[in-house]
This record gives sequence, structure tokens and C-alpha cells, in this order.
Amino acid sequence: MNPDCGPECQETLRQIERFLDGELDPGIRAVIDKHLSSCSPCMERAEFRKHLKELIASKCGRDRMPADLLRRVEAMIDAQDAPAP
Repeated sequence: MNPDCGPECQETLRQIERFLDGELDPGIRAVIDKHLSSCSPCMERAEFRKHLKELIASKCGRDRMPADLLRRVEAMIDAQDAPAP
């Protein structure tokens, strides 16, 4: 990270994956959008991460998950989401 980065840069880079995946609430997304529009080092990092994600998706997204594995993963997620007894 650039030694001149301030708290805004640190927070932006901490949230960049969720930002790129569209997982942030609109208020936080707007703050990060504004920061990226005025901070070229953070914008460069965001663009790099975006292109990397696209490359990985294009190379790894072709194979389908085996149905049995998918059911096990879904069951684990459901168990995590279930309320505690």
C-alpha cells in the first residue's frame, strides 16, 4: 500500500472486493465510488482486481460443480443460517 494513503484509501481497499461484487449497501458504495473517482492509485488497484476477477471467472467458471457436492455445500450453508436451539 502507498505510504501516503490515508484512512479513506485504507477503507476503500478494505472494502474493494465487496464493492466489485456489488455486496455493499448503497451509502457505502457511493462513498467508495466518490473516493475512486478522485484517487487514481485506488482506482488502479480496483481496476486490477476487477480484471483479475474477470480472468479467473473466465478460466474457472466452465466446470459445473458435481450435484452431490452442491447439495452438501447448500446443506452446510443452511445449517449455518439456522437459528441456534
